[in-house]
Amino acid sequence: MTQPHPVSSAGGATALRGALLDGKRHEFLTTKVMAPRCPGLMERPRLINLSSQLSEKRLAVIKAPAGFGKTSLAATWFEQLRQSGNAVAWLTIDPDDDEPATFLFYVSHALQRACKGMSTAAIELIRESFLINPRAIISTLMNQLADVEDEVYLFLEDYQWIANPKIHEAMAYFLRRAPSHCHVVLTTRTEPPLPLASLRAQNQLLEIDTSALRFDLQETQNFIEIEKPGALAPSDVRLLHQKTQGWPAALRIVGSMPVQMGQDFGKYVRNLSGTRSSIGAYLEEVLDGLPREMLQFMLRTAILDRLCASLCEAVTGTSSSRELLESIAKRQLLLASLDHEDQWYRYHPLLGEYLFQRLESELGNEIPGLHRRASLWYASQELWTDAVQHAIAGGDAVRALDWIKKCAMPLVKRGDLFTLLGWQRLFPNALMRDQPEVRLAIAWGMALAVRYEESLELVSEIERDVENNDSADDVRRECAAIRSVAIALKDDSEAALSIAEAVLDRSVDPWTANVTSNVVRFGYLKRGDLKKFHATPWIPYSIEEDRRNVFAAVYYRCIQGMAEAQELRIAAAECHYLDALHLAEQHVGPNSVAAALPASLFARIRYDQGRLDEAEAMLIDRLPLVSAGAMLDCVLSAYFVLARIAVHRMNLERANTLLEWAENQGNTRGWGRLSAAAVLERTRLCLSEGRIDKASGCLERLERLARDYPAPTNCAWSDIQRYAAFARAYIASAEERFDEAIAILDPLRRELKGVQNLRLALRVETQLASVRFRAEQSADALRSFGNIVTVLAQAGIYQPILDEGTEIGPLLMAFQETAKRAVNFRELTPYLANLIAAWRSRYESEPRLTSSSATAELLSARESTILKLIAKGLSNKEIARDLTIAPETVKTHVKRIFAKLNVERRAQAVSRAQSLGLASTQ
Repeated sequence: MTQPHPVSSAGGATALRGALLDGKRHEFLTTKVMAPRCPGLMERPRLINLSSQLSEKRLAVIKAPAGFGKTSLAATWFEQLRQSGNAVAWLTIDPDDDEPATFLFYVSHALQRACKGMSTAAIELIRESFLINPRAIISTLMNQLADVEDEVYLFLEDYQWIANPKIHEAMAYFLRRAPSHCHVVLTTRTEPPLPLASLRAQNQLLEIDTSALRFDLQETQNFIEIEKPGALAPSDVRLLHQKTQGWPAALRIVGSMPVQMGQDFGKYVRNLSGTRSSIGAYLEEVLDGLPREMLQFMLRTAILDRLCASLCEAVTGTSSSRELLESIAKRQLLLASLDHEDQWYRYHPLLGEYLFQRLESELGNEIPGLHRRASLWYASQELWTDAVQHAIAGGDAVRALDWIKKCAMPLVKRGDLFTLLGWQRLFPNALMRDQPEVRLAIAWGMALAVRYEESLELVSEIERDVENNDSADDVRRECAAIRSVAIALKDDSEAALSIAEAVLDRSVDPWTANVTSNVVRFGYLKRGDLKKFHATPWIPYSIEEDRRNVFAAVYYRCIQGMAEAQELRIAAAECHYLDALHLAEQHVGPNSVAAALPASLFARIRYDQGRLDEAEAMLIDRLPLVSAGAMLDCVLSAYFVLARIAVHRMNLERANTLLEWAENQGNTRGWGRLSAAAVLERTRLCLSEGRIDKASGCLERLERLARDYPAPTNCAWSDIQRYAAFARAYIASAEERFDEAIAILDPLRRELKGVQNLRLALRVETQLASVRFRAEQSADALRSFGNIVTVLAQAGIYQPILDEGTEIGPLLMAFQETAKRAVNFRELTPYLANLIAAWRSRYESEPRLTSSSATAELLSARESTILKLIAKGLSNKEIARDLTIAPETVKTHVKRIFAKLNVERRAQAVSRAQSLGLASTQ
């Protein structure tokens, strides 16, 4: 409380900042009419730039729950408008202001503070009579504002505290009648009862809601880069964004958490939940003061993933569930609507976790009963998956198993494999043995989730158990189909093909027919018989059947895309992958195994096109799904792309780690082809570092794999022999045994073309052309390279040439000169220009990789220390504090480090430091 200085009016009178209202003196709190200072805000241009629209609008409403940055945005707009020479007023509203005279008293003071020369007539009017009609005060204010020459903006913060209808009527009157240069900006947690519809119709309303205030992924990344530079990997940033859903308050809390030297901030983010004390304390404040009935309702419904009125009524027994949901939504208590009709809602994930923790603590004995009631409601709606989950959580195993029968195969067909397999572990074998339909569905699930050994074992058990049953033939046929899938996903394409061909001729239902058709097509693709591949029958699904049989439909499109990509029809492959991705995302979700299948294959196309960031974005969050439940070709594609991107960014440690994971996964699963592909890539990396001895060790592993996976006819395992040959050629070339390398590569290229694997053949031919050029067989090299460039230009892909390294440069330049005389040079000119520019950017503008000791010599001792601290995620201020030097001194050192490492950002410096061994990759 303060007794402020008198403020002079235009006529020289003074107005005391206090008033005798209703017989009592109301002291004036100056801070209520002062915009808050919000230091340390991150600039968000997409929101800040909306202030340019305010001059065209009568009203702007910023509506969102607590902690969404309403005040920060409004304060930023306020300062921006003030600095532009406008008259800008601010009022922070409290619950005590919900009375017309008090509210208008403060509004009058706020406007008088903002508008030079504005008289105190409205304030005097309020002093004279506490009961005066609010419209009379508003009219006086409007008359005064009409004489103000500047644009006038009135900011009213926390308008949700206003419930008095007379105030709303006065504000509505102001919005209708105020001079055209007057504008109002509200921040509120609830919908204000003002004439929004008419203002909307007149294009006089600017609305900023929760969805706009959420941080998007890029803003989250920028925020973390400012608060904790280099502390989070891209995957952890995405996880943080997913967990917080862009809620600014949660991000602020996370960003403010102290990180000790060497502490893994990524681990903190991965363990982040609403039960954390820092988040929980904030949520407790948000919920503090709610009516007991509402809080109890929220606790009991915390067991639900999504809420609607009838479900909540069944679970809680509360007949007023609809009114409670609407009230929670209106109070903006982190309850998001899931549909346009506001029938279904969901708690923010952090709030849901917090509520469930409190439910366990305060009403834990009720939880089983709540789940059982939820399961019965879902069963009544025939939503079997949810019914099963709640029945299991409620301890009702008998009902759960009965309902699993109804949803087991639908789950398999839509690719929700891990849900079904998770349930399977909850029931004893004795109980499951009497459920053949469920066991068959589980066998399908195991096979498609690449748990093929378990699937094959279960299939054999089922065949033995039904040996004398009337349905034995049907069951055996289905078991054979499952067996073909398991063996195909084991990557034994020939064995799977022979089983699937027999089943395909006898299949009755479309699911089994199409799944075995996929196996047959996979077998022919790996055999190199594309004529039979395209002749294999497929029963087209309708749009509705596609929705029910997502997994088979996605696999079909993926295998089609693989065939097109193998023949270098890249545009056609892209169409198949995109179609599969859209189908999976629409019916199962973006974070599903079904979506991970085409995404991993499509990422390879984006990589080959030189669109590395897009390729990485498709994979970075899906890699665990790809590794857990995708077929070998998808896993291979994902690791290949991510490892090559790491090499492109000079992070060889990351590349080697990824390839080690891939090789280990191949060894664990018996996927020799994956292990061989990973070892081939490691061979290339060793040679790029001049480590021929280490590359020779990789070759020994490849030759051992070739012996372990013999391929008497062309099949999936044939690639292992080819990878070994490719590695031999790489090493021979590195040792300048060019004739030997050519003798390996030339027949390998012809072999690959013979089995119509043009994609790998082109990769071999590119290396062959490079070796011939180095061997001074220029004419053959240039002729071969011309064919390569022509094919790749038509496909729009660059990376297969660029990835050949510095050695391809002289050949590329020589070809450019000779190509000028070619007939089709004009057609190739744009492609060649882009290709040469990309090669020069990658290999001429960047420093060659050097040893860490050589780089350390370039850096001073102080710079080396600062580089290591940057890699640990410390900000300039934190580094200055640790080293007891000025922040400006740190900034100068950082600029020098950037210049010496040829980088522009801290993250690039960290990556370069890791690749050079100057910092940990943790």
